[in-house]
Formats: sequence, C-alpha cells, structure tokens
Amino acid sequence: MKKLTYLILLLSILGFASCGSSGTDKESSIEKKEKKSDEIKNCDDFLAHYEEWVDEYIEVLDDYLKNPGDAIVATRYMELMQEAMEWSTKWVALADCADDEEYEKEFEEISQKIEDRLKELGVE
Repeated sequence: MKKLTYLILLLSILGFASCGSSGTDKESSIEKKEKKSDEIKNCDDFLAHYEEWVDEYIEVLDDYLKNPGDAIVATRYMELMQEAMEWSTKWVALADCADDEEYEKEFEEISQKIEDRLKELGVE
C-alpha cells in the first residue's frame, strides 16, 4: 500500500515537471481572454473535482484501514487507487493550469491532504 501511495504522489510531482505552456502569438487579445476564461473554468472545475476525489479517497482509506477484509470497501479503495493515475494525467493535460502559480499551489495543498492523513495514520 505504501508503494501505491508514493506512486500517486510521484505521478503528481511528475505532472508538475512535465507541463508546458500552449498558445500562439497570433491570437487576438479577445481570443486570448476567451481562452483564459475557458481555462480558468476548466482549472477550477478540475480542482473542485480533484478535491472531492481526495476527500473520498481519505474517507475510504480510513474505512479500509479499519477493516481491510470488507470486500465493498476494498473494491472501492482499489477503484480510487486506479483513478489516482487518471488525476495526474488530467493535470498534465491542463498544462496552463499547472503553469499557473495559484492553481499549482491549490493542487499541491489538496494533494497534501492525502500525505497529512497518511502521516496521521502512521502509514507513510
């Protein structure tokens, strides 16, 4: 389980490192503003859903650690572990979000919730 948790964190870190910016110099200022507006909505939506996922992951992790023999909890835990990799991929796809300091900081703060909970549980 430790290895899977570290994999999640590693994928998140790799997501930050591999992001690049996009866009062309030929875009009009109106197009740039519209694009930025769409990106912000996408970034905000992504972070809102990511935070919901993190909260659910922590809740299921707690339940799993209390009773690893519960088949329903174990199944949901494994599903969430698989989804963890998808979050990193989605973050990389939103390169403009990852390149924005405010979004990057919020993403890191949300991700930190998992690490903090693992420390509390002594599972690091």
